[in-house]
Amino acid sequence: MKTFKEYIFKFLEEARQPKIIIIGGPGSGKSTYAKFISKEFNISHIYPGELLRKEKEKGGEMAKRLSNLGKGHFSPNDIVLKLVFDAVDKADGFVFDGFPRYMQQVRDMEKKGIDIDNVVFLDVSQEEVIKRLTARGRVDDKPDVIKDRIALYKKETGPVVDYYRDKPGFVSIKAEGDTPENIAKEIINKVKNK
Repeated sequence: MKTFKEYIFKFLEEARQPKIIIIGGPGSGKSTYAKFISKEFNISHIYPGELLRKEKEKGGEMAKRLSNLGKGHFSPNDIVLKLVFDAVDKADGFVFDGFPRYMQQVRDMEKKGIDIDNVVFLDVSQEEVIKRLTARGRVDDKPDVIKDRIALYKKETGPVVDYYRDKPGFVSIKAEGDTPENIAKEIINKVKNK
């Protein structure tokens, strides 16, 4: 038999909005699926790429440090952390889209006391990634930049995926070969049941 205190803690835990990471290589659909997750759970979509672009548009000293944004390079960690942590402080629940990108960000997030409920890994073949990236026509999707981004992802973000793989709440999804809507339903079902 549960005590009143145990019931209260269980209620509060279930009422809390989820904190989710969506992770995958360039062109894996992180933003697409983060939007589905954000809408389904009514949580903030925290996309460092967008936060960085807005900061760059403001100009100033921080913008100068972001000059490599869009050239296949990761942005300075201190700027990314400040922007992401500011967004987290304003959110009850959230889905991280493209964060953390490397292990130092995982450690910084843990030091900040950010507990993650689920990590959704979007598994997409390299052939599909190249096809998607060349088709979407973004400025930073030139062939030489694509190759650099894939190599950087494997080197820096691969260890992040490995770190979370054995943790509770890790969900691996084959994010190709079906419609985005069907893949999103699969993600949402797995997150709800994890």
